[in-house]
Parts: sequence; C-alpha cells; structure tokens
Amino acid sequence: MKKFISGIIVGIGISAYTVTFASESLQAFFFPSKVAFHNKGETTEVSFSNDDPIINYNNKAYIPLRLFSETLNAKVIYSAPSDSSGGKNVIDIYLNDDDKNVIRDHDNFVSISNLESSPSGTNSYSLSGLITINKDLEGKVIEIHALDSNKKVTGSSAEITIEGGSLAKVGGTRKFSAPIFPQGTPTSFEVVVKDSWGLTNLEYFSDGMINNVAGISFGPPSIDENKKALISGLQFKNQSKNDLNIEPLSIEFQINKVIGDRKEIVKSYKLSDLKGEIPAMSWYKAYLPAWDLRDQNSLPVTPGKYEVSIIVPNALKYNIEGTAVTETLNNFAKFKKWDVELSQDQINKITNN
Repeated sequence: MKKFISGIIVGIGISAYTVTFASESLQAFFFPSKVAFHNKGETTEVSFSNDDPIINYNNKAYIPLRLFSETLNAKVIYSAPSDSSGGKNVIDIYLNDDDKNVIRDHDNFVSISNLESSPSGTNSYSLSGLITINKDLEGKVIEIHALDSNKKVTGSSAEITIEGGSLAKVGGTRKFSAPIFPQGTPTSFEVVVKDSWGLTNLEYFSDGMINNVAGISFGPPSIDENKKALISGLQFKNQSKNDLNIEPLSIEFQINKVIGDRKEIVKSYKLSDLKGEIPAMSWYKAYLPAWDLRDQNSLPVTPGKYEVSIIVPNALKYNIEGTAVTETLNNFAKFKKWDVELSQDQINKITNN
C-alpha cells in the first residue's frame, strides 16, 4: 500500500523526455535528483531509492508523496475506495502536532494526535484525528473524555471507530472518529484505556433490545471485508434516569460451528466482570474479539452455519443509587445468540485464500 500511494505531488518544469500513454497507464522515466528542504537554518535532504524514485512525466518532476510529507514530519494515511468516498482513493496528510498536543492514556497504550472537534448537534460533538497504537490492545477498550476548564469529566465515549480497527497493530497509526455528548462546551479531552468495558454517556436514549430499565444489547454480527473479520457488538445499557449499582456480571462470548444437532466451539472469550455503578442514561461497551474466520489451529473454517452467542446469567441483582432496596433484572438479555451462514466466497475474501 505504501508503494501504491507513493507517487504524486511536487511538479516543477524540467527538460523534456518522451512520455506516452498506453491504455489506462502512463509511461514515465526516472529523474535522478538531489532534494533538500531548508527551514529555519536547518537543512534536511530527502533520501530516494529504487522503490521511491523521482520520476519525470509531462516535463514535471514527481516526488513520492509519502516520502515528501514524512520528510516534513507529516503523516500520510491511505484509505481504499469506498461508497463514502465516491469510489475514489483517499489520501489524508496530517501535519504533526507538537508533542505537547499529543494525548496519551496513563499507561501509554495509545496516542492521539491531530485531534479535531466539531459540533454535530445540541450537546453533541464529532471527534476525529489520528490514533497510534503503542501497546497490544487485546481485551482493552478505548474511552475518550470531554473535560471542562476545571479538568472535570463532562462526557465520555467508548464508541470509537478506528479505520481497519481489527488490523491495527502495535506501532501503527490510523484515522479514528468518535461522537461525544458532553454537558456544556468541552475545553480539552483525555483518553483512557480500560479492561473489557468502556463507558458512553448520553442525555437520552431508548434501546428496543432492552425490556427493562437496564440490560444487555447484543446485536447481530456482520462481516467487514475492510477489517477482514466478523465483528460483534455488545453493551450493557442503563436507559433509566437513575444511577444503578449492579452485582458482578460475568459474560462469556462464544462462536460455534453448528453440525446437525451438535456444536463445536471455534472461539471462546471470557470478559472481565462488569460491576458497580452504571450511570443514568449510559452504557458500557464490551471488548469482543474480531473473528478472522479461522479455527483454533489458525486454518480457514469451512462453509456452513455458525452460532455467535453470549453466555449470561438469567438474573442480575441491582439497587438504585442512594437506596438499600435490592431489585432483580430477569432475562435481561433479549438476544443471546445469532446464526450466521458463511459461504466459501466470504471465507476466501476474509482469509485471503
């Protein structure tokens, strides 16, 4: 991908070479050059290679975009064509923030830079920028907080979308976006990384998957060809106007191959217990591992029916904050399993067979 987006940008007049078009491709020629940037008394020379050469096309010199930008301490992020981009390749260039403007969590799992915040409605903001993965995020959830001028948390969101999230590796940098719903106008933001569960606050919401004041929202999984995985979502939601304290909630996530009347476990993951206070009008989003359609031996699975499920208790005890009365949520997970039919074509696309 790096080579794919390497060529483009600086065009300057040069002596003519023959350039011809062949079908939908173009023919250009190497243009060996020395390029140096001079800025504030410092000189930085760009090192070119056979993989990243300067080329001549139509009497202009073209310098590899990534090499050019990164020499200026910028980051280049490439996104493949999609419906949202109108079928075009997307190239984002981010001028690096000073280190003082980079946001890191306490344990330096991630770093956020080039953070942009824009209003998207009443008490609603859209965040975007770059996130760099510094440590393995297996079993972790990223949470962003909005802060007021006194550094008090006024809003929280774990609904963070990382482009190609399941493929994000340590050392990688990707674009991200997140909604956040603070009380008042935020003056700054912070990022925290938690085990298994991350908190999102709203002023109001209603979830049709929840029959009571609170409960599990477990939606149908979906195949994401960009992330090369089957993605599942799980939240514990409190849609009441009261803070709730819940007893420890233990959940196991499973994927099973269905063979007639029996099942074979393909993947099993136990979440850390969720317990304690669940603020009013909020939910905790769970970390669920993306499934790359491979079995426990890392081999592509066979086509057929698969069951994606959660194992949860039938009842959960809780009390409303400030009261001593214990109440019970019965059958608080309306949906506990979903069936997925996988075709050979889907498996091939995800596993690159």
